[in-house]
Amino acid sequence: MAGYEFESADGKIWFVHPNREKLVDRLARLVRELVRKGALCRIEAYAPLGPALKLLRDAGAVCRVGLQNPPPLKPVKWQMPDMPVPDPPAPVFATWADYIARTSERERMARCYAAAKKANRKRLLSDAPTTRLSARDVWAVMQSARGRCAHCGSLAVENRPSSPTGAPVPWAQVGRRIGSLEHVRWRFGGGGNDMSNLAWACLWCNTWQSERCPQALDHGGYYPGD
Repeated sequence: MAGYEFESADGKIWFVHPNREKLVDRLARLVRELVRKGALCRIEAYAPLGPALKLLRDAGAVCRVGLQNPPPLKPVKWQMPDMPVPDPPAPVFATWADYIARTSERERMARCYAAAKKANRKRLLSDAPTTRLSARDVWAVMQSARGRCAHCGSLAVENRPSSPTGAPVPWAQVGRRIGSLEHVRWRFGGGGNDMSNLAWACLWCNTWQSERCPQALDHGGYYPGD
């Protein structure tokens, strides 16, 4: 498992990925974008970087290699492709109609408001979009899709699971049932909040493009008849 600690003016971020080449490529793209915006970026690596050292330096990063006493990597179990996950529980909702019947409009709008708020805010690599979404906009996307993921087709209307205290818990075992608002063209790549650039997607497909497969049965994929 490869891991790097990346520091910018916005604070530290951990990058962890089982594929070192993909990790370095992702990190280099991030560094180039931040340097373009005038940020000072620093990479602290606790293992030899090899060819990655030149790539990251060429991207504009200040690199420190071979540091002592590396901190433990943040846990990623149950969140990465190609890793085993527990068997998923039964679906919370049987169909789209069941979801509508068993949730109130207030609950649905609260969920859509949270998604709109996230889509409207400034991000590390992109400014706040010029088009601001409302909860009704998000609901229109979700309703048009009838809660189905645009990529795998799973019924994705469940919320991300959390502990009794409200803290997030591992979710990959039901990743294809958790609904999320997706930007077809990523915000990082210049995509905005135009309705034509929005889609409803399960959190697993939204997170991992390589995992987009119609009718996939892993990670809790669920495909009712309606």
